[in-house]
This record gives sequence, C-alpha cells and structure tokens, in this order.
Amino acid sequence: MLLAFDTSMAACSVAVYDPASGRLVAGRFAVMERGHADALAPMIREVMAEAGVAFADLKRIGVTRGPGTFTGVRTGIAMARGLALALEVKIAAIDTLTAIAANAPDAAPLVIAADARRDEVYFLRSPDAAPVVLPVAEAVHRLPPERGFVLGSGAEALMAMAPPDRLVRLTVGDMPDARNFARLCAAHPPASAPPEPLYLRPPDARPQHQGVTPPSALAIRAATVGEAPVLSALHAECFDNAWSATELAKLMAMPGAAAYLAIDGDEPVAFLLARQAAGEAEILTIGTRPFARRRGIARKLMSHLADDLRAAGSSRLFIEVAAGNAAARALYQTEGFAVTGARKAYYERPGGRREDAVVMMKAIA
Repeated sequence: MLLAFDTSMAACSVAVYDPASGRLVAGRFAVMERGHADALAPMIREVMAEAGVAFADLKRIGVTRGPGTFTGVRTGIAMARGLALALEVKIAAIDTLTAIAANAPDAAPLVIAADARRDEVYFLRSPDAAPVVLPVAEAVHRLPPERGFVLGSGAEALMAMAPPDRLVRLTVGDMPDARNFARLCAAHPPASAPPEPLYLRPPDARPQHQGVTPPSALAIRAATVGEAPVLSALHAECFDNAWSATELAKLMAMPGAAAYLAIDGDEPVAFLLARQAAGEAEILTIGTRPFARRRGIARKLMSHLADDLRAAGSSRLFIEVAAGNAAARALYQTEGFAVTGARKAYYERPGGRREDAVVMMKAIA
C-alpha cells in the first residue's frame, strides 16, 4: 500500500493507493490557501481510517517536492520524512507539475503552467521535459508546435499571449491531487536519500524592496509547533549552525514559548522564537532571510513580541548576541536594549573556535 499527499500549492490532498490492483482505495482533496500544516495530519488519519489500512501496512510514501509555496512544500516533505523514518519505508517524490499533469493522463500534447507571480509561470511540457520557471512571454515560445492542452493556475496568462486557438483549456483540476498522482508515485523509483524541496527559483531571487515595506504587505502571526520545519528552513538560511525541526519543535512546545513568522504575501521572510517565565522573557533566536533584510522586519517582530509580553505581564526582555556581530548589536541598541553582561566562549564556530556572547536587556513594562 502507498500513502500519497500534497501541500505544495493552494490545496491539500491525501490518497491511499493499492499498486497491486491499480486501485485508489481512499482519498481526500480540499482547496486551501493556508493552514496546510494543521490540515494534513487529520486528513491523513481520515483517509487511512476510510481505507481500513494500518500505518504498518504502508510500503511507500509518495509526496510532491515543488515547485510551490515555501511553507507548503516544506510541510509535505517534513511529513513524508517523518512517516518514512517511523515506518522504515522509502519515499517517492515527484515534482508538482508532473502531479498536475496526472489530472489529465490522456491529454496530449499537454502543457502545465502554474502561476509563479512576477509575470512568470512554472512551466512543463509533459512528459518530455523538466519543470522550469519562465516569463510568460518566453513560455509561449516553448509551446508544442501543434495544438495542445493546458492546465494550471497560470493557464489563462499563457493563453492570453499564445497564438489564437493554440491551446485548449482543460478544467479537470489545476492543483496536484493525490488521488490522481498516487499511481505515479507507485511507479516512480524511490530515492535512497530523503527528498529535498524543488523551488526552481533561488530564495534570494526576489527583487530588493526600496524603502520601508508598506504595512499591508507584511503580516506577523504566531507560528504553530507543526510549522517547526518551516522555522528550521528559515534558520538554516540565516545561520551557519542551523537548528533542526525537532529542536525547534521541543522549544516551541515548552510552557511560556512564543513563536512568530513574518509573512510577505504567502512567503515567510523572518521568524522569532522567545520564552517567558516569572515576569521576564528571552529571545532565543530571531532571523530575517538575506533577501528581505534592511526592511525593518526584525524590528516589527520584536515590537509585536513586546506588545504580547507586556499584555502577559512581563517587564524585561533579554537577548544574547555574538560579541563580533556589530550590526545586530546596533539594531538591538536602537530598539532600547542595553548591555548587561557577557558569556565567555558561548558560541561554537567552525574550526572549533569559540566566541563570546553579549547579554542585552530591554525594559518593556
């Protein structure tokens, strides 16, 4: 038996598939812009119960690995890795555009165009090419020479620039649906190593914003323990010694823990994790992805935290920073933090070198 699922785009789907009979045993599909991390586990339980299959009976996990939203792709892969480790089974990971193509298995030639924003699409000519990200105008030049079919959230944009009657719009589903792509995972050779996300566009590719980000473009919200893999991925972009999802989940589950994500559009750009007890609080880690720095996002996160701590009755907020991190120390000083102490050889650096930590404090009452 195979369990397949997808959270990479604006939907969440789960399916149990029997490769021996080629039969879909049970499945669910739900459109959703957000909340994949909270929806996936309950949906898996429901589908497994409907299928009457025990987790111990699973022989393989199928999952999509992108391209898609940063949070969604990470959510699916993290779940697949966790289940595969617990059940001692392999993972078959396919790209999301191939998964979308499974919604129309008999359409040929078939083009998949998923909206990638910035007048670009994630593009696939099924089944003879790999997914790429292209400006819509360039994707038009890669269409099949004959009249074909098109699927995906970027289909309309592609059709608007294509020659008349070159593409036929299909309506069988623009999102990956595990009920349709599970059979592909059953036939796909599982990799020996856990799957890695496929983003196509580097994290730093977003153009730099000029000036201060408009308040309406940035949202700060609490992060759930289920989003620990997302925080871990962000942490790895910001620091040399990345914290694992397991480490972060344990910290986030502790009494008094408070975790936040800064979201630009639907993409997480910064994070903060703090802990409070006995009227005091400490920022355990805070980071902004490289391409989003110098926009005041860290200040917004600290201000959001301070408001919540003040409402909870905390009066002082502490943070530790590497002695040699002049930029961070300057930022914290502008936010009202003052040096109150030091911890010798606190940080471990590559090559066995140790660096002192400076302890800073801010009164928030």
